[in-house]
Amino acid sequence: MAGNEGKFKDRSPIICAAGMPSGTSKDNVENTLKEYSLEDEVTAVKHDANIWFENEFRPPLQLPPIQNACFKGTMTEIKPLLNPPMRARYETLLDELKETTYSSYWQKPVGKGRDQVPGLPKGMIPTEVTFGKPFTREIPLRELVNPPKTPYEVLQESQVGHELYKKTHNDYNPSEQVERGYRSPPFQKEKCFGISSKYDYRGIWVRCACDWHIKEPVMHASKIQADYLDRVRPQIGKILAPNHNIECVPKGHTFGDRSERSFFGLEDLLKDSRCEPCVFKRDFYKWISSLNKFKLRMKQRRIDGFDFNDFYKKALYWDQEKTGYLPTTIFYELCSCHQIMFPKEDIESLLKVLGIMQEEKINYKRFIDLINVNEKPIEFKPMRDIPQESLYYVTTNQAASCDYLIIDNSGMSAAGMPSIRTDLVRPVVPPTGCRADLDNLGDESTVNSLINPSIYTNYGLTSRDFFTPRTAETIRTLFEKIGYNFPNDSFEKIWKEGVEHDQTGLVCVETFKSLLTKYIAPPKITVDERDCEKKM
Repeated sequence: MAGNEGKFKDRSPIICAAGMPSGTSKDNVENTLKEYSLEDEVTAVKHDANIWFENEFRPPLQLPPIQNACFKGTMTEIKPLLNPPMRARYETLLDELKETTYSSYWQKPVGKGRDQVPGLPKGMIPTEVTFGKPFTREIPLRELVNPPKTPYEVLQESQVGHELYKKTHNDYNPSEQVERGYRSPPFQKEKCFGISSKYDYRGIWVRCACDWHIKEPVMHASKIQADYLDRVRPQIGKILAPNHNIECVPKGHTFGDRSERSFFGLEDLLKDSRCEPCVFKRDFYKWISSLNKFKLRMKQRRIDGFDFNDFYKKALYWDQEKTGYLPTTIFYELCSCHQIMFPKEDIESLLKVLGIMQEEKINYKRFIDLINVNEKPIEFKPMRDIPQESLYYVTTNQAASCDYLIIDNSGMSAAGMPSIRTDLVRPVVPPTGCRADLDNLGDESTVNSLINPSIYTNYGLTSRDFFTPRTAETIRTLFEKIGYNFPNDSFEKIWKEGVEHDQTGLVCVETFKSLLTKYIAPPKITVDERDCEKKM
């Protein structure tokens, strides 16, 4: 059966309804009968591509018979009884002649009656001779079961001797008063107790009891109370309209004014008056709130049996080119098939900020990792929406004791070189790299770099420094100091291509170096001795 999707307007999409949804509007008998699993789809694709190979059928080998009877089970000897071997007529005749020596063969044969011919007079045939007088059937069986009498005749004959049956069999007619032998002055037969019931000789109340014209649960209640409850209490599937005011407005109309969120919230009122509220931060918190509610619903769905791997395989199947992206129309249709509903306005805005949605396409793998509570959550950097001069405040106590003049060393690094550089920005794993290459290796990348350190290791550089995202100014200054020159707008073209490759908003040194070899030749860094002699 089709569900109730699209039949009602959800005025509070944030509030989740109780229970499980009954289905979608696309669930019908035709789609249900055509449903097949992903394995069947793969099998059909292999058949169409003529790459299907079936294993040759080999009949199961028959086990040899058990020689030792000690190892036989209790039910192994029933097979020859159910399916006995074929025997010749001579063998069957010999077995029957052997059985004639027993008296049970003549007196108690299996599957048939005893032979009475030897005990009867000579010349008597039991199949032809019968004893007694034949029975004359005067009344046919049809009239005996269903006699041709009117209902009045049947009722009249049933009342013959009815008074006698009252005493012997305690038989009374329906609605007949029981006679217990009470005497008349103290007891009156015509006297009734209670209130007379409401009835009609036409039998209309029986029809109302069998088929009630109002298809609602019938219960005993006061009409005044029932009308009051129907008027003031909301009913399932109906709009509460005490004075039928819903009929005076267009369909889908809502009452009241829309509550707008004030521009200055509690957090903004506690800040300095010179700091304007950050609208993006407020909207970003709203998007994160919608995402957390959506993840909690998906967590419950996972407990009820939803599989994220199955959903990823379905999305991977629709990605024919294996680009990792799906159009939003196809992806939303896939979500509706799996009954995944979320506020699109908030989630789409967040996906665009995180780079998961680009040009009406969604990176379905990152989206599934985002909504899966078992995956590592995304770490967001703190938003610096307050200027530096308004970030710190001096209390009256600090001002009186000059405590604000104490140097703050909280932002300075500790002395020495840590074994694991947690003070540096964690590099992003390249698309073709492995996260294990960057974890649990300390300050060095491999064992070879410890035994035979390179020039980068001697200067304190590791692979993390080459894969750390950096700004455009840092990259340009670094490569210009090496000796590269960027004529015209060549740097901007390489930078845009690097941003699309890393997908972090910034570009690492390794990516920019690999792209630079395509457009600009490397500079001549080594010094030739002949050039030095010419200068001298």
